[in-house]
Amino acid sequence: MVHSVSDLVMSSSGPQASSAKVRPRLIVMSNRAPIRIVRVNSHDRIEPTVGGVGATFLRLLEQRGGCWIAWSGGQAAPARLKLPAHNPLFDLVLIKLSEREVSEYYWGMSNRGVWPLMHFMTRNCHFSARHWVTYQKVNETFARRAEAEVAPGDILWIQDFHLALTQAMVRRRSSDTAIGIFWNVTFPPEQVFRILPWRAEFLRGMLGSDLIGFHIPSYATHFLNCCEQVLGLTVDREHGSVLNGQRWVKVRALPLGIPVDYFEALAKSERVRERAARIKRALRTPHVILGVDRLDYTKGICERILGFERFLEDNPKFRRQVTLVLIAVPSRTRVADYAQLKREADEQIGRVTGRFSSEGWAPIHYLYTQFGPEELIAHYEASDIGLLTPLRDGMNLVAKEYIASHPDDDGILILSEFAGAAEELTEALLVNPYDIDQIAARIKDALTMPPEVRAERMAALRRRVRTNDLERWSSIFLDALDEARRTRQATDTVGAD
Repeated sequence: MVHSVSDLVMSSSGPQASSAKVRPRLIVMSNRAPIRIVRVNSHDRIEPTVGGVGATFLRLLEQRGGCWIAWSGGQAAPARLKLPAHNPLFDLVLIKLSEREVSEYYWGMSNRGVWPLMHFMTRNCHFSARHWVTYQKVNETFARRAEAEVAPGDILWIQDFHLALTQAMVRRRSSDTAIGIFWNVTFPPEQVFRILPWRAEFLRGMLGSDLIGFHIPSYATHFLNCCEQVLGLTVDREHGSVLNGQRWVKVRALPLGIPVDYFEALAKSERVRERAARIKRALRTPHVILGVDRLDYTKGICERILGFERFLEDNPKFRRQVTLVLIAVPSRTRVADYAQLKREADEQIGRVTGRFSSEGWAPIHYLYTQFGPEELIAHYEASDIGLLTPLRDGMNLVAKEYIASHPDDDGILILSEFAGAAEELTEALLVNPYDIDQIAARIKDALTMPPEVRAERMAALRRRVRTNDLERWSSIFLDALDEARRTRQATDTVGAD
């Protein structure tokens, strides 16, 4: 649904009071906003841009009231909007950044420094003192905006690595606010994290929180080790806590889920099933393998292509019987490393296609685009095998989306052992993405697996995904944050006595 911007502009400029409030007001803060502003016929209109986590935050804010603070995305935008348009329940507060700030904070420090560091890709790390100064400045801008919005007793939920310093900045201004951050990427071992020139400042920024959430236990352990070895802080590993000054900070593994009901409902819809059937017919092969990723060097796309090439080399009887569909979503096109990755992937796809194409059959169907939900789920459903080979991934929600989109238990998942999801999705066929022979072997295993075994594995995977869905994740995070806040308040009271 789209709406006119003029219909959504708020006249007020601060926290919205409500006499009916029964729960703490929720303030969500993220780099990106859940909407984008599109100009059509000289008029600006608003369109939603997020699903997944963003959709959950929207539901939480509709239930609790509060606001969402985010970067405007670069477009001209009002400072405050009211959402949803038909029944305003919360505010969207948009922060405007200059072109220089976007270049140095977002494209520079966040995408060329922190992102590769978090994924252990040290050769892709590019650090600049100027970018770090701008990163600090933008985090301060977000913190000042939060200070203007937060009232006593409110909850501040910060999302991801773009705003690692904001927690400590807010804490200095508002000691009573419950602050949590969910780290939606991996966190590296201490030996890798030390590469960051501003490692101590980075950790101290995060430790402004009451709760720091990571996807899996190993990331939480890495963070605790960094606090101990880099900052020399006391760490309680049994209870997952760090003593920062006089305050204990809780560190927990909280694996992110997906909105399972949403994917299952679309996958069962007649429109999506008809589209899936058309996709399958158009490919004209009995077996379809699917890979879906942002075009990112962490996703193991080139390794996937090499593994499929090795499979075709070793198993000539499967030629003209299987097609690999690669959906690569354009990403960070202004970063040189990503442009280089696209050239390498294009060259590999061209080579494999040239080697093995015959009689109208092409081994790889390459789609460099971004699909809407229905088209994406139709591709999930049309495929017999999901092949996801990230070299390092915080969770990999595509794996869970693929599983939820097969309500008939008629697929099989091949998943990198270096994705966070591999710790949950143990019935998947796990693979080392650096071993192209193993990728080839796993493809053959999936294609030759008896149907009843495939169905049994997929049913078990769907149970796991359904048990830990997005709603449960958000509820556990908020409960843990409330507990961490109460623990801090009790400690503060004892200290005062």
